[in-house]
Amino acid sequence: MDRQRRSLLIGGTVTILVAGLSGMPAVGAGAATQGVSDELILLGSHQDLSGPVASLGGPLREGMQLAVDDINAAGGIHGRKLRLIVEDSMFDPKRAVLATEKLVRQDKVFAMIASLGSATVQASMPVMLDAGVPVLFSGTPADFNYTPFNRIKFALNIPYGEQVRSMVKYAVDTMGKKRVGVLYQDDETGHNVLRATEQQLKAQGMSIAEKVSYKRGAVDFSSQIAKLRAADVDVVVLGTIIRETAAAMMEARKLGWNVDMMVTNAGMNDAVVKIGGKAVEGLYAMTQFLSLNAQEQTPELKALLERFHAKYGKSPDDGMIYGYMAMMLFAEGANKAGRELTVDTLVTGLESVSDFKTVFAASPVSFSPSERLGTRQAMLTQVRDGKFMQITGPLSY
Repeated sequence: MDRQRRSLLIGGTVTILVAGLSGMPAVGAGAATQGVSDELILLGSHQDLSGPVASLGGPLREGMQLAVDDINAAGGIHGRKLRLIVEDSMFDPKRAVLATEKLVRQDKVFAMIASLGSATVQASMPVMLDAGVPVLFSGTPADFNYTPFNRIKFALNIPYGEQVRSMVKYAVDTMGKKRVGVLYQDDETGHNVLRATEQQLKAQGMSIAEKVSYKRGAVDFSSQIAKLRAADVDVVVLGTIIRETAAAMMEARKLGWNVDMMVTNAGMNDAVVKIGGKAVEGLYAMTQFLSLNAQEQTPELKALLERFHAKYGKSPDDGMIYGYMAMMLFAEGANKAGRELTVDTLVTGLESVSDFKTVFAASPVSFSPSERLGTRQAMLTQVRDGKFMQITGPLSY
């Protein structure tokens, strides 16, 4: 384990102090705004760093921290430096709640940024909202990220519903699919995918031919794939994340079943290719940003990747894109908020963000006083020669 991942055991939870800003003053009880001092803005997040989707949580944390470094190197936000504390949820809702309670009530963070997972964020969100701590850009496309409306809740991920309905419509209308199957995780992540598939097929006068579920953390998909194959489905919509996406396709290909499979951006990650190899060739995936190896290598992107490699001693995974974008988006809103940073001024600052972009090829982000979802533009990609390549423009249903 490298130095950046070295952890400190506190109160039975693993706390990653990732800012590396030694000598910063304590923030909290004496501050007029929680998590804000004259020199510092304290932010929190919970990620899966050691559980079933650590292959996403780790890179997401790395992307956030690289952005923190870049922001601080440029002088911070109105003279304040950022510090980020990340707790390991292990992708468990109960642990996520405990982690959030610590960050909000003990560490007294100003805002929670890009916390990962539908079930984990859904369980922990009440802690944040009850404390009046902004819930920003959670790492899940679930609808509850922006509905019902809450002034301190902002979403960056395109909702599962819009992704799934768009790709199911594409599968039926463009690909000519007639028997749609669904493999879904038995939690809020998978249920979102299942509901959206049912809704879109109903709108097109169809119904699901077969649906099968699995428990979070499962590694064996033999029975589920066998059931879908027996139902003679001609496309499988996946309510899966990284490891499970690869495992499902590997099991199908092992059986000689070359059915098309489609996944949301939860499975659009180069880690899927690293795990699944040739078995995941042909996988369709929705996304709001292109995979790193499919993006134009602009001078700005090359410089960022060099900074990443210098910091972590390795090449980045796609998950870092979301983490970097989320932290830079916070900085955009906080800069617009002005020197007097409070929850109210941050909300006003974020509401004025328009067509925000970073160095990555991604859908632009905008908010308004009535819009808490930053983007609704998703494109379809497909794994070709080991890369998620863009095959459509923005899709809708």
